[in-house]
Amino acid sequence: MYGYGEILRIDLSSGDISTEPIPSQVIRKYVGGEGINDWLLWQHFTKVDPKIDPKGPDNVLIAGLGPLGGTATGLGSKMKFTFKGPAWNMFGDSVAGGTFGTAMRYAGYDHIVVTGRADKPVYIWIDDDKVEIRDASAHWGKGVKEAVKGIRDELGDTDMSVACIGQAGENLVSYASVTVTEERSAGRTGAGCVFGSKNLKAIAARGSKGISVSDPKGYLEATDEIYHRLKSDPTHWGFRKNGTLGVVGFYDRIGGNAYRNNQFSMVPPEKIKVMLARWFADNMKTHDFACSTGCTMGCCQICEVKGHESPLAERYKGLTGEGPEYFTVATFGMGCDIPDYAAITHFHHACNDYGMDLGEIGGAVPFLMELWERGIIDEEDTKRWCGEPIRFEWGNVEAVEKTIQSVGLQNDRLGEILKDGLVKAAQNIMEEKDVPVQQYVIHGKGGATFHEEIRSFPIWALNFAVASRGCDHLKGLNMMDKGFRKDISKAWFGSEKAGEGYTPDLKGKAAARSENHTTAINITGVCVFRTALNPLNIDLDLMARAYTALTGIELNGEELYLAGERTYNLEKAFNSRLGLRREDDTLCDRWMKEPIKEGPGKGMKAEDWFDDLLDEYYEYHGWDKKTSLQTRKKLEALDMVDVLEVLENEGAATE
Repeated sequence: MYGYGEILRIDLSSGDISTEPIPSQVIRKYVGGEGINDWLLWQHFTKVDPKIDPKGPDNVLIAGLGPLGGTATGLGSKMKFTFKGPAWNMFGDSVAGGTFGTAMRYAGYDHIVVTGRADKPVYIWIDDDKVEIRDASAHWGKGVKEAVKGIRDELGDTDMSVACIGQAGENLVSYASVTVTEERSAGRTGAGCVFGSKNLKAIAARGSKGISVSDPKGYLEATDEIYHRLKSDPTHWGFRKNGTLGVVGFYDRIGGNAYRNNQFSMVPPEKIKVMLARWFADNMKTHDFACSTGCTMGCCQICEVKGHESPLAERYKGLTGEGPEYFTVATFGMGCDIPDYAAITHFHHACNDYGMDLGEIGGAVPFLMELWERGIIDEEDTKRWCGEPIRFEWGNVEAVEKTIQSVGLQNDRLGEILKDGLVKAAQNIMEEKDVPVQQYVIHGKGGATFHEEIRSFPIWALNFAVASRGCDHLKGLNMMDKGFRKDISKAWFGSEKAGEGYTPDLKGKAAARSENHTTAINITGVCVFRTALNPLNIDLDLMARAYTALTGIELNGEELYLAGERTYNLEKAFNSRLGLRREDDTLCDRWMKEPIKEGPGKGMKAEDWFDDLLDEYYEYHGWDKKTSLQTRKKLEALDMVDVLEVLENEGAATE
């Protein structure tokens, strides 16, 4: 079959390894990538109770990359790990760039399904048709960089692609991540914890088969048009130069940053200026590079700390490698009030090496710093937790370093408190201190943390409240209200209102459609950053043209959107089986009840418009507004009767 590989199944309990083709009817309904990953997850949990402990051996780990991933489409390659998420006990997936997904596909496998649990630490070695489960005892207990080097040395290939966990995954930290090819992280929802629960240290892959193309001429014509459209996008060159760091200054101008645990939505001028992309480029950046195959952007950045660039640079002198993304700057730079790129980059590397979601750990430290500021915790507490007094004052790098180490190694009480996420950490602290602290936790759906100001941006706020994998922006990525994109709103809804800033108009519909649209991109295997953010430039019809030329399977943009909608409904259905309902689609007290203190969105808070927009969101999706459950009418229209039957048998669907 052109453009597709096989499914590789590995049972770590029995050692059985097998392959099978992807059923053609599944390709038609779900296309690939996130879509077929979700179908494989659904099939697994029709045989296994979905309410199992996600840290137990009955969970499944699925790695997949869509058909356009690993090709010369020009939009990069982003793979997915899919599983029941231990971080927030719901649907879980995590995305990563890097070269592992491409190597997996070049070896002939679009999806890897790992079940069971090994008796001792192992890693999986994929070399085209040769697949082995190998002893990883020598690599257990090591950070990602050391472990990856050891595996490469052992296999005699210094360039092979490796997806690996650090000590956080081994120690079953619920939000442990998988680091792909050393510095690209599949961060959210706990993929690393699932690896660790299966005694799986890493998956290493090398492939030489490539990907066959049905219509080379048509494919090259489509990719050529993609490239020229990318170059015509006014935001293209800025994103190419600065990557996600380019939004640091933009977000501050629109009141979109979260300073000091989101007590404020703008950063003081003297501090924001040293966190701008320009400062990083002028002082630390050495060159650009593309993180994945088929990317014409190259928005990633390599840097070096020479020791004189900033107040903390001497402390981290000699650090080299990938620079941080916006998320790292938002959590540690703004959230912890550490406006120093040398320190921020160090924290970024430390999280990747221990293998933990920097979003969750980057929410935990600002939370503890606010508790310190309010006098709720003190040196006696931190001495009891850490064995030494740590002052969680704003800007204290020692507090950040200690927290990352404690969580990764799980060697003290602080690590135990934070092991299962920030919401549970707050419960632990309340039990110890007998003082309410939940109101200082910044979180949304499922208890997941995130560090951006959303009270004045209703589309993003809804995304954080409803996302299938927990509070998140990537499930419905868009820039309509944050970017004031009235043109996108007009094209999608015949009205500019969704693109007007600081208003609730049409934002429920926009959040719902953005989820379906973003998922349609994810199932193809390309990067959402140059597609979902400007859907009028790289539209689904053009992507469908590239897909058809690659695979020989006729597909148009409307059908691609429909496949994305089916996929998102499959994730929704999984969560409904776990008992999630409308009351779970919510935001924390600070976002809901506290008005913004300054900036363009001053005075806004989510509770003023949240319920009405949630109704609008459900209605656009075709779900029941009272319960949030999917309806028979909607699932039948999506040709998902098999899913409907399971939900109806469990009382998780409605008429």
